[in-house]
Amino acid sequence: MMNWKYITQFDKLEPIDLYNFLKLRQDIFIIEQNCIYDDIDSIDQECEHLMLYENDILVAYSRIVPEKRKFDCTSIGRIVVNRHYRGKGVGRQMIKKVIQIIQERGEKLIKIEAQEYLQNFYESLDFIKISDPYDVDGIKHIAMKLNL
Repeated sequence: MMNWKYITQFDKLEPIDLYNFLKLRQDIFIIEQNCIYDDIDSIDQECEHLMLYENDILVAYSRIVPEKRKFDCTSIGRIVVNRHYRGKGVGRQMIKKVIQIIQERGEKLIKIEAQEYLQNFYESLDFIKISDPYDVDGIKHIAMKLNL
């Protein structure tokens, strides 16, 4: 059974959740993608954290970054899906849920910094490309926005 866990303040995170999402991010962004970068970037403390669990397994994770921290509006970052759950619509579920959270606050715009190969995926969720590809730690990214 899948269940959502949404934490709005860093100091309310349970240690096991913090461990789980840092481990998942490391496993995918650093090890799987063979990219050495500063994942623990001192932004997590300012973010809200959305996790999707199946029993004790962290299936997917995303953080909501406050406006003016990365972009001029709220952004979504560190979107990651456990490799054992890919191709099952979990990423789409995660994005829709985080959009819903932001939209319920009355916000009108979300931006993301997406890996370029995921452009079609995000466009299928109504995001619009707003930059040319650029390099982030050896991986091509693009900026995208979603008007709510």
